[in-house]
Amino acid sequence: MTEKANSQNQHPEAYCISDPLAKTVLDSISAHIAILDQDGVILETNKAWQSFAQSGKVREKVDFIGINYLNVCDGSTGEDAEDARAVAAGIRSVISGEIKEFAYDYPCHSPTGRHWYYMRAIRMAAEGPMRIVVSHSEITALKLAEEALVERERERDRLRQSLELAMEVQQNLLPKSMPQIKGLDIAAKSIYCDETGGDYYDFLELSESEDPKATVVIGDVSGHGIPSALLMATARSALRQRARLPGSVSRIITDVNQQLTEDVEDSGRFVTLFFLMVDVVEKTLTWVRAGHDPALLYRHRDSTFEELKGKGTALGLSSMASFEENKMAGIGRGDILVLQTDGIFEARNAKGEMFGKNRIEKIIQKNSESSAKKILNAIFTAAEQFQGKNKFEDDATMAVIKFVNDL
Repeated sequence: MTEKANSQNQHPEAYCISDPLAKTVLDSISAHIAILDQDGVILETNKAWQSFAQSGKVREKVDFIGINYLNVCDGSTGEDAEDARAVAAGIRSVISGEIKEFAYDYPCHSPTGRHWYYMRAIRMAAEGPMRIVVSHSEITALKLAEEALVERERERDRLRQSLELAMEVQQNLLPKSMPQIKGLDIAAKSIYCDETGGDYYDFLELSESEDPKATVVIGDVSGHGIPSALLMATARSALRQRARLPGSVSRIITDVNQQLTEDVEDSGRFVTLFFLMVDVVEKTLTWVRAGHDPALLYRHRDSTFEELKGKGTALGLSSMASFEENKMAGIGRGDILVLQTDGIFEARNAKGEMFGKNRIEKIIQKNSESSAKKILNAIFTAAEQFQGKNKFEDDATMAVIKFVNDL
C-alpha cells in the first residue's frame, strides 16, 4: 500500500486542516490517519502516518500529501496486492455513497516481524467538499492473542479427545458383566469425578480353585485423573497376573505390593486395596485389607452391621510391608457385604456435610430384601440427591454382594 505513486495524479490542494488545535489533535492519535478528497487524493496526514512511511522507506513525500491513495493501492504488487486492491474498492464504495463505512483488517509482514492492521474509511460529517477519513490501526498484539487462543482451543480439543479415548480404554478395563455364582448376587459400579479416575474393582479367577468362589477386589489410587488411571491399570494387570499363580491371598497381595513399590516408590503415589474371597462350599470369607476402608457386612438375622477389618498398609509404600490374612465363617442367607471407596461416604452437600456411612447402613437395612443391583443403585441415587448440585469430588466405587442362599 506504500508503492510509488503516479506523480501525474497529485492534487493542487495542499492542506485541508489549518486550525492548529485540530492539527495537534490529529497528530496525537496513534493510528495512521489520512484525509482524502472525492478522488482519493491525500490532503492531510498525521505524524503516525508519516512515521510509518519513513520506516517503510517510501520514496515519495513521507506525508503523502497530493498523492492519489487509490492509485497507490491499485498499483501494489506482491503478497499485499490483493489486500491493497480490496482497500481501494472499499474506499470507493464509501466515496460513491454505497456504504457509510468500510472496515478491513489485513497482514503487513516484513522481514523483521509479523504485523496486522485494521483499516477504516468513513465520510466526514461536515458541509463543503467531500472528505474521507482513512485510518490504519496496528492490531498485531490482538491478532497474536487470537492466534494463541485458537491454538489453545486446538490443544484443548486434542486433550479432550485424548481424555475421551483414555476414558473409553479405562472403562473397558472394568468388568463388562457380573460373575454368575450360585448362591451369590453381585453388583458393582464406578463413577469417576474426571474423565479418568483411580478407582478400581475387579473379579478374579484364582488358579488353585475349582470350587465356586467369588474373588472381589476394590481399590483406590491416590489422587485422580490420568496419572491415577495409569497406576490403576498397572495394579489391575499385576493382580490378574499374580492371581493365576499358586499362593495364599496374603501372598498374592505381598507380591503385587513388591512389584508396585518398584514402580511408584519415588512418586509418592500408592494404592489402597480390599481383596475378598468368598468360598461358597466352605462357607467362609477370606480377605486382606491393604490400607483400604473396611468392608461392611450386614447380618440379616439380627439386622446388625460389622466391619471386616485387618492390618495392612497401602500398596506401593514399602516393599517390606506385610499383609494380614483374615477369615470369617457363618455367613447366612440374606447377609449383604459392601465394599466401597471413600468417594461415596465422603460426598458433600452444599452445606459441606458428608453423606456418611450411617446413611449407607440405613439404605441397606431398608432395601435388604432387594437385589444387589437395586441396593447399589439406591445408595448411589441417595448420594447424588444428597449432594444436590454438587458433584462427586472423588471417584466413587462400590461392590455389593448378597448371599441369596444358605452357604
